[in-house]
This record gives sequence, C-alpha cells and structure tokens, in this order.
Amino acid sequence: MLKHNLSKLGYAVKRALKESKEHLEKKIAEKALKESEKKFRALFEENKNPILVLSEDGKFTEFNQAALDFMETEPSILLNQKIQDYLPPEATPIDMEDWFTGRIVELPLKINDDIKILELTITPVTTAEKNIIFTTGRDLTEQKRIENALKNSEEKYRLMVENQTDMVIKFNPNGEILFASPSYSEVLGRDEEKIVGSNFLPLVHQEDQEKTYRALDKLHNPPYVVFLEHRLLTMHGWRWIAWADKAIMDDEGNLEAFVGVGRDITERKLAEDRIMKSLREKEVLLREVHHRVKNNLQIISTLLSLQSAQSDDQTVIDLYRESQNRIISIALIHENLYQSDDLNSINFKKYVESLTDDLFNSFGVDPGNIKINIKIDDNVIMGIETAIPCGLIINELISNALKHAFPQGEGEIYLELSKKDNGKYLLKIKDNGKPFPDEFEIKNTDTLGMKLISNLAKQLDGKLTINWKNKEFLVEFNELEYMERI
Repeated sequence: MLKHNLSKLGYAVKRALKESKEHLEKKIAEKALKESEKKFRALFEENKNPILVLSEDGKFTEFNQAALDFMETEPSILLNQKIQDYLPPEATPIDMEDWFTGRIVELPLKINDDIKILELTITPVTTAEKNIIFTTGRDLTEQKRIENALKNSEEKYRLMVENQTDMVIKFNPNGEILFASPSYSEVLGRDEEKIVGSNFLPLVHQEDQEKTYRALDKLHNPPYVVFLEHRLLTMHGWRWIAWADKAIMDDEGNLEAFVGVGRDITERKLAEDRIMKSLREKEVLLREVHHRVKNNLQIISTLLSLQSAQSDDQTVIDLYRESQNRIISIALIHENLYQSDDLNSINFKKYVESLTDDLFNSFGVDPGNIKINIKIDDNVIMGIETAIPCGLIINELISNALKHAFPQGEGEIYLELSKKDNGKYLLKIKDNGKPFPDEFEIKNTDTLGMKLISNLAKQLDGKLTINWKNKEFLVEFNELEYMERI
C-alpha cells in the first residue's frame, strides 16, 4: 500500500477480510459437500434394498451391491442393459415418461429363468445437464409367493366350503355365529348377513339344549373336539343335525372360537326309529314264542305225567318220568330265554341250577342226603343252539347218577363247566357213588340215555371221554354258531 494511497487502506482491508471470509466459507462448504457425498455414497452402497439409477430411456447408470445381488449379474453387464430387457414377454410394457411423474410400481423381472417381483419407489431428478430416474427397491418375491399361496389356499377353502353339502359354521364361546357356509344358510332359510352375529343356541330343541351345553363345555378342554347330535329349528321344521365341533386356539394357546361341521341326519334318525320300533316288536314276539313253547312243553310233560299215572308198571312209569325230565330240560331253556335281557343267549349257570333242582324234585331226592356241587362261572353265556344239547347231556348224566349211583341214598355229584385256553368248553360230571359195572361199555349199551349222550356230543361237534376209575364223564365242545334255516 503506497503512502499516497492510504485513504484506500480501509476499503482494501475490508475487501481482503471479505475475500478471506468467502474463501473460508467456500472451503467449509466444499468440505461439507465432500462429507455429504461420502455419507450419501455410504448409504447408497450399504443399503440392504436395491437402489437403481436410470437414464431417461431406462438404461442402468448406477446401482448398489444389493441391486446387483437382486439382478444376479455383474456391473459390466448391467451397465449395458435397460430395465425393459428384464421384463417377461407377458408383462405390461414400461412407459418411461410416466416414471417422471414419480410413483411406486411393482415390476415382474425375469432373472435367470425365474420371475422376481421388485417394488420401486421412483424419484425423477432434473439437473442442468440431464434428467435421471432415481429408484429405491424392495424385493417382494417371497411376500408375493406367500400371498399367492395364501390366496390359492383361501380360494380352495372357499370353493370347498361354498360347494359342499355339509354345513360349516364358526362361532364364539357364547354361541354367536361368526361365519356360516351357504349350505347352513340354505338349511335355515336365511341370508348369511342375518345369520352372522346371531346366536344358534335358541334354535336348538328344548330337549337337546342340556347336552348341547355339555358338549360346548367339553370344547374348553383337551382334546378340544366333540361330536354332537341334536335337533335344530330350520325352514323345514325340526331337523336332526350331527356336528363335529373343534376349538380354535390362538398362538398363545388361548381359546379363540369354535368351528362346527354339521350334516343333516334326519332321514337316518327316522330310519333308526323305525328299525328300533320293529326290533322291539320282534323282541316282544320272540319272547312270546319262547313263552308259548315253554308252556306247550310243560303241557306235554303234564300229559306224560297223567299218562304214567294210569300204569302200575314201574318200568313204564320210569320211562315216562325220564321223558318228562328231558322235556323239562328243553322247556327251561325257553323259560330262561324269554326272561333274559338277551334273547339270543342264556346264563348257563342259572339254567343248570334250575335244571338240577327240577331233577332232584322229580326223583324225590333229599338235597341234604345227596348233594350236588356246581362249578360254573357266572359269565358263561350260551346260545340256544349249544345250550339245548348241553343241557340234555347234563339231564341224562345227573338222572343216571340219581337212579343208579346211590343205593344207600347218600353221596355227592360234581358238575363243572369251564372254558379252556383254546376257546373250547369242558364239561365234567362225576359222582362218588357206586362204581360202574365191569361189563359196562358205552358203545355197547342199549339204553336210550347213553345213546342220547353219544349223539348229543356229536351234535356239539364234541369229544366224549369216560374215566372209568373216577366215574368221570368229560365232554369237550365248541360254542355252536347259529345256522340259518330256510
């Protein structure tokens, strides 16, 4: 600064300070810009979502690593391509002019023979030099796959529910309906909109409400499944509906709602009622038949008794009595059957006890002098096909013992019926009375009783064995199956 220009010193200093300040501000701005660019580049590169920068015609100009991973390609390849090159043939063409308005689009892109879905948020950028399109993307491929799978599943479910004849409802623990299938609406004769929100419990028949409430209570506990049949008031009156109900639990295991699948079983119930009525009628008729057969047999026994009273020949009287005892043994079978809960079978122990009592009375035997020990399980149940021949065998053997084994009027008879491991029955009858004669052989005997025993054992498909030393008769046989007769 020259001395003669000192007057300009103040302005020069001010200018110098201003230029220095501007220079400093410029350096600070440049530094801030560099920091900003560094941060932007870091955000650009490290972003986990694909970022693509496109030219006006859709050519790739910049991209981050996430974009390369999504496109499954190399930078040198991507820089020579346009986004339109990745569109599958069936996709809607891209109008790049629309993209300069800024929007969000979902693009199907064909990448290595697979279709991926990319959601792009488009931001158009205009500079002094050129226009570019800045996009940030989000991979929707897996989400779309799940959505499509869910949609397909829902469509299949809806198709199944809407077209099946079984009724489907969803209801809360109070009985309020949350969903009703068209078939349920059709049965009730009401629109689905009117059914949803209503309560089905008032529609249940008064006599069936108690068991319905019990069933709903069971749904609150494992296994959370119940089966129920009740009458429901429908547009066609009271109808029997069979329900299979299941509880729906949330992720935390709390009760959320119930789902019921119902089927109209009214016709089946009516058929069952008709069948049960018919069975009851047949049961009454069958009991009456057994009762009348027993009465007729007793009449025959009485006639034989009257006929024997006209004879003085003891041999003839004994023959009449034996015939009476055989008839009574058969009559007792029919008596037990019409008094039994099961008309197909009888309790064999009770039958044998009644049979032996009648035999003792017939022969005038004092039970205090001649005792009979009966060992038969209470659960031995026989059908009439087996009980009659088995009862006749017992009748013959006990009668023979009472007639011939105890000349002194004292002794014991042992009767046992047991079931073996092979499923066969074993009948044992013996006494401690007089031994068999040495010359006695069952094959050679001419007595009617012994012939009956042999024939009856064959009728039972059984095996007859005699232990001569112990005076023990053994009959091993199977339960005979009912043979249908024409």
